[in-house]
Amino acid sequence: MEGAVLPQGFMSFDDVQDRLVEAMLTCWRYPDRERGWQTLRCAWPEISRDVWAGDYDARGGDGTSGDVTLRPASQTRAEIAEMDEAFGWLDAVAPNDRKLIGLAIRELARGRREIPWRSLMPLLGIRMGVTGVQMRYSRTITAICHAVNRRNPSVGVSTG
Repeated sequence: MEGAVLPQGFMSFDDVQDRLVEAMLTCWRYPDRERGWQTLRCAWPEISRDVWAGDYDARGGDGTSGDVTLRPASQTRAEIAEMDEAFGWLDAVAPNDRKLIGLAIRELARGRREIPWRSLMPLLGIRMGVTGVQMRYSRTITAICHAVNRRNPSVGVSTG
């Protein structure tokens, strides 16, 4: 859809993906991370926190080492509302697809330019089919786009 003029308020694939990445980053900055994970309405806690991969706190450890006290950046109500909204989008997809989305978004939130599909496959219980996993991710993000755009009253309204 490059170069296409989209209706105001329309959420594209990249818009949805970017909002989910921002929601993940906001979640990581949440002052009380455990409470933040408990307030989410989906399976995001299980997929965003991977203690075995060293993803417990900003120091990269399990929170037991080091004397550094973390001071999270302050967050606005708007950031928290946007995080809640983006995580709420995941209610529209199947639990297995939520896990796939969460693992992929986590990699993008860590700063990767591309998602390492092959390394995510064992976490999903899949041995073969990188292309199939990529297609499943694409279909799921597209389904979220459709669900979000159906709820947006400004999409599809004639302005002429």
